[in-house]
Amino acid sequence: MKYTYILSILIFFFSCSSMEYDNLFIQSDIEKEGNAQIILDQLNDSELRKGKVFVFSNIQDGLWHFVRVNETERYMRDQEVQVFDLVEGENKIFAFLKALGDEVYNCTGDEFAFSTKDFPEYETFFFMVVKSAESEFAGRKLNCYKEFHLSEEGFFYFKDNPRSRYKSDWFIN
Repeated sequence: MKYTYILSILIFFFSCSSMEYDNLFIQSDIEKEGNAQIILDQLNDSELRKGKVFVFSNIQDGLWHFVRVNETERYMRDQEVQVFDLVEGENKIFAFLKALGDEVYNCTGDEFAFSTKDFPEYETFFFMVVKSAESEFAGRKLNCYKEFHLSEEGFFYFKDNPRSRYKSDWFIN
């Protein structure tokens, strides 16, 4: 009986050694899939960029979150860019965390919706996800995720200078 505690700890440590350690570390989808260069190639080529939605994570906390665009969900870290396919007509973008099976931590709780018909001059759409103090609970402001529709110039500026000032005309709606 006196060795039960030590024995249980040893069993725990030896059972952990048989686990794959890759699953213990949180990885974004870019890290898992290894497609960072493909995304950068699409982003830097105006022809490959057509028909895509690019999302830049400018959360500034070094952590991870989920972004869903048109039912495609990706796991992102701060300072990452992800690419999604654009759908003709209505498109939706939503940044969130998952807690106990629920989607939480979004400022509005609703998807940001836009229609390609409202922007016929654009073939590519650019968004940035930021952490904002807009949500209120018990009289206190809480940080939450907010999606912003950006111009191409604004998107590339923020991607290269994520902590810099901005011009108000970079924000589309």
